[in-house]
Amino acid sequence: MKILLLLCIQILCVEMISAAEVINTEPRFVSSAELLHLVTGLGIVLVLILICAWFLKRLNHFSVNGGPRLKILSGISVGSRERVLLVQAGEAQLVLGVAPGRVQTLHILNRSVGTEDTEPEDYLATKSTFSERLHGVSSHGST
Repeated sequence: MKILLLLCIQILCVEMISAAEVINTEPRFVSSAELLHLVTGLGIVLVLILICAWFLKRLNHFSVNGGPRLKILSGISVGSRERVLLVQAGEAQLVLGVAPGRVQTLHILNRSVGTEDTEPEDYLATKSTFSERLHGVSSHGST
């Protein structure tokens, strides 16, 4: 036990002596060549990181939006933090309710719903059909 205590005291004394030597040395100033070398090395590392990120994105290994298999076709806000989304997942179209911390499937569509590429006449026809259906459902529910 005494040997262990003496060994710890010796290690502490050596550490204090080396710390005192560091304190007593004069401050060393960094030359402009050393500073330039440091900044150049940092710049090279940052450029390499950006190049790697660009290559990963180009190769689609770093896809944020799900890639070509998953597309958000349309969306509407129904509250301060809630949304209803129309999502194309492969061949299926899903109507999803999205809220903070929760995503729920509201409906799976049997037929594809047209998006921006539909003609304006088709859109107006679809709109009137929808309004007629909505009116029929609302009048049916009130009687």
